[in-house]
Amino acid sequence: MIIEIKLPQLSEEYNESLIAFWHVSEGDAVEQNDILVEVQTEKAVSELHAPASGIVKEIRKKRGDTASVGEVLATIETAERDGQPDIKQEETNERLKEQERSEGQAATEQKVEKRATPRVKKLAKELGVDWRLVEPTGLNGKVTEEDIRNEHKKREKEKQTNSSFIVAAPSVRKFAREHQVNLEEVIPSGPNGKILKEDIEAVINRRKNQQLEMESPQKNPKEETKINSEQDEYIPLSNIRKLIARSMVHSKKTIPHVTHFDEVNVTKLVQHRQSIKSFAEEEAIKLTYLAYVVKALTIVLKKYPQLNASFHEEREEIILKKQYHIGFAADTDRGLVVPVIRHADQKTLFQIAKEIHELSLKARDGSIQADEMTGSTCTISNIGSAGGAWFTPIINHPQSCILGIGRIEKKTVVVDDSIEIASMMALSLSYDHRIMDGVLAQKALNELKKYLNEPNFIFVN
Repeated sequence: MIIEIKLPQLSEEYNESLIAFWHVSEGDAVEQNDILVEVQTEKAVSELHAPASGIVKEIRKKRGDTASVGEVLATIETAERDGQPDIKQEETNERLKEQERSEGQAATEQKVEKRATPRVKKLAKELGVDWRLVEPTGLNGKVTEEDIRNEHKKREKEKQTNSSFIVAAPSVRKFAREHQVNLEEVIPSGPNGKILKEDIEAVINRRKNQQLEMESPQKNPKEETKINSEQDEYIPLSNIRKLIARSMVHSKKTIPHVTHFDEVNVTKLVQHRQSIKSFAEEEAIKLTYLAYVVKALTIVLKKYPQLNASFHEEREEIILKKQYHIGFAADTDRGLVVPVIRHADQKTLFQIAKEIHELSLKARDGSIQADEMTGSTCTISNIGSAGGAWFTPIINHPQSCILGIGRIEKKTVVVDDSIEIASMMALSLSYDHRIMDGVLAQKALNELKKYLNEPNFIFVN
């Protein structure tokens, strides 16, 4: 028999709920009253339980989806034969409530029977675990050290899962979709990290301001120049230069910067680019070294997620980003802008190269849109195109790092105890010391060097 799990009326005010978390997967065996799913309304999170034992046949609403009252969230296949009366919702809920009460009473009675040695109690106190609430596995109801450690691991995993989940009401999510706002780029201001409508509006307004600043006509500096003396000259800042100044100052004041300098042998990369450059030109693609760096960097970000993260100052939490949107600094007549290559991990080398070229042209002619410059999770600054080498790039707040790439020049290096002429690329990595330490940052930089040194490795990941 197939039982449909429908969304009940959880609130008199709201007819929709957000699917917050599934405790089961398709094919899982469940017992009657097992928690199936957590759903969130505008005001609260509720648990839906299994009305009967069986196998989870289908999950129709995924995590993050919005469901209306009466919609089928999932189906359960039971051992009962078809043709038997369906379980009424009201009767099921009443039975589940009664079972919950009885189970709660049984749990209370069980607490009295639990025992633990002083050593176990000390470990529980150190890990912040209430040993009286832990299910014992020892003899005669004794709570063991392993029980405490397992409970601690379970809670830490739950914290990690909850912190990566974006809390927002269905109406707010709908509002964000309508205005093409990625919730991952929104800083929540509500209680417990909840995103409010006002937070979405703040992102929209910020985009509009950026667009206006890009489109506003530039004043002739000569007309605005005020002569204070024969030597001093006062030149007003353009709108975009004001924006850059504010962003840079905020980043340096907020983020404790540390910069690592290194260089990598890119002789094979130079050869690889040269070997396929003509093929790229046939496809009307301008293949640059930046495209290789973007491709390699996305691989490194997956292995070292702290580099694809941000620090939430108010909650003092590290937010690990699950999408890989790479920004790259582009120099224009109006100032520095940062176009964004979205989902760079899902794109080929040629696709990335083409997008870099198109976005760069838009940035220079002023046709780039605000949404093409927002939402980046990590940034690359290329000073090598201007002949520079090492530098200390400023992190694009609230990101956790920025990669600077310098010029490629031939140097004498020692390779396998032999002196060779090699093409060497300068690298500079600035990172947020609140999120990562120097050893981790250097390991990530070493990983990047591996892929730039052996470009064939890029295409097997």
